[in-house]
Amino acid sequence: MKKLPFTLTGTVTHGKGLGHDFGVPTANIVPLENIAGLDFGVYYSRIGIEGKYYNAVTNLGKRPSIDDGDTINAESFILDYKNELYGKEIEVRLLEYKRPEKKFSSVEDLFNQIHSDISEGKEYFSD
Repeated sequence: MKKLPFTLTGTVTHGKGLGHDFGVPTANIVPLENIAGLDFGVYYSRIGIEGKYYNAVTNLGKRPSIDDGDTINAESFILDYKNELYGKEIEVRLLEYKRPEKKFSSVEDLFNQIHSDISEGKEYFSD
């Protein structure tokens, strides 16, 4: 595994909108960096937006519960951030690996896990 922290950059693009539908909108980027050596899965992260940084929970991978493609995405739920990001360049600083990416049997199971990841992320950043 690459040494953490590791920083990814990219332009926020539209996803499928499922995160928004389930109350967890994400900032999606296709990383510009060589990510060989990074494990797919969930990370605690910091997101740089126009020179300010925000705590987040990021999934890096191929989204096996949603997509069957080969596109690698970094999807970040930014804690306490509500502004529009589409088309903006952001920095995703992966701080700590939380768990591997996995395929869930239903979208509901996936979003239950996402809500759990976010709760644990809030605890991680409260220390």
